[in-house]
Amino acid sequence: MRLFDFSLLVGSDPRSASDCASDALYRYLNEADAGGLVASLAGAYYDFIAGNAETLALATADKRLLPAFTLDPRRVDARDVDLKAAAARGFQALALFPAIQRWALSHPALEGIVKRAAEAKLPIVLHVPRSESAASARRIAQMVDVPVVTIGIAYGSLGDVVAGAEGAPNLLFGMSLFVGLDNVETLVKRVGADRLVFDSGEPRLSHAPGLALLEAADINEAQRDAIAIGNARRIFGGAL
Repeated sequence: MRLFDFSLLVGSDPRSASDCASDALYRYLNEADAGGLVASLAGAYYDFIAGNAETLALATADKRLLPAFTLDPRRVDARDVDLKAAAARGFQALALFPAIQRWALSHPALEGIVKRAAEAKLPIVLHVPRSESAASARRIAQMVDVPVVTIGIAYGSLGDVVAGAEGAPNLLFGMSLFVGLDNVETLVKRVGADRLVFDSGEPRLSHAPGLALLEAADINEAQRDAIAIGNARRIFGGAL
């Protein structure tokens, strides 16, 4: 495996005509020599209980996949979910979808959820809108002592990300939307390669632009490897 993808999504997507079936996901894993953190779109769009069952089944069938547990903080029963039990079942992270579910990082239920994830030693992955502020993600990261990975902030927020990274060493960022080589280079210089991870949204979206950006960036091979897979190995340890 040469690439670990923090944003693998599979299942039914009512807002996209993309082929998000598991076969499309496996084609990507094979072609890119990749693995990654997977979450079911059923959990993001419809019902997190059914979605988590689908996610765990996929990851059980293919060891290149690590399962991400999904919750919807808008649901009252999300407050009752035992995240330590989820970790014991084999889930390796908590994935939250404010961009898809259209809630803000200021949601009043979020603090309790992320703190329970930290107690369960689950890293947290936030799939945020492109316009989201890194300061909001930093506030979440400062609540916990586990890695918090923000997926979705785009290149227009480069300065915001550089400033928002300060004061939260456990806050990491997906790099794939930072189009333009100088943006990746600036992030490596200002934030550090150890704070960046690869994310694509495959098979809902395409990994190709982000991977081409990573491969062409003027950074050294150790930095490139850290973004591609090294940081994932550090976060997930023996599970990867």
